[in-house]
Amino acid sequence: MSDSLLQRIIDESKNMHRAERRVANFVSTSPSKVLQMSMAKLSETCSVSDPTVMRFCRRFGFESYQEFKLHLVQSLVPSAPFAYEQIIPEDSIDNIVRKTCRNSLNAIQRLEEDLQPEKVAEAAQLLQAASWVGIYATGISVVNALDAEHKFQRLGMRCQALLGGKRQEMHAEGARSGEVALIFSQSGHTRQMVDMAIAARKAGARVVSIAADDSPLAKVSDVLIAVKPYEHTELMTPLASRLNHHLVTNMLVAAIAIASGSQFPDQLTALDSWRTDKI
Repeated sequence: MSDSLLQRIIDESKNMHRAERRVANFVSTSPSKVLQMSMAKLSETCSVSDPTVMRFCRRFGFESYQEFKLHLVQSLVPSAPFAYEQIIPEDSIDNIVRKTCRNSLNAIQRLEEDLQPEKVAEAAQLLQAASWVGIYATGISVVNALDAEHKFQRLGMRCQALLGGKRQEMHAEGARSGEVALIFSQSGHTRQMVDMAIAARKAGARVVSIAADDSPLAKVSDVLIAVKPYEHTELMTPLASRLNHHLVTNMLVAAIAIASGSQFPDQLTALDSWRTDKI
């Protein structure tokens, strides 16, 4: 079946009678709890009879409650093709919470399976050896650039998030040997970012890009950390897409910290400028 069992339950619930709908609503919003319940407990929780639960299971092609739970647990495990489950106006707050979490989990698992660790290592080595790192981004990826600046500076690296076309152009054309341009781009097709990569390399800098594989930006980068984008990111960018770019930054930070001899590579030391008064 192409759709997950949970999605089928949500889609079908509008066609159910009131009692079955109560079961569908509980299963779709609390699937992990259902896995720990007997049929009698689920019936009691939803204020329905055992036969109602059985009719609910058979509606989806299962001959027993145990068979239904077996397929339900499989539905909770992210698997290819990692479909993005769109939040729609009719969604309850329970479904908003569930979809947001599931989409993020799917995105993270897809990143883990697709990412090439050797590219992360190569990029981390370049960044650590750089005399200065210019971080380039536009649009929603600006958030990723600022996050990288904050974390790299806390490692003691000389770097800056360069925002705005004119400023980026000036720095890229004035780049020097020993510097690195780190570029974030969801699609890898943004002309501004491709032009910055070309200009920085022409001036003598190396270019590390976090972008889609087989993209124009990928072709003009020295090192590409390929992160597969969701479709139509030029129109709308899901939170899950941005999350993966943040995770790659964390991987680079940890790799650089280990190479620098840190005992706690995934825990950054606070800098004075980020310390705040605590109550």
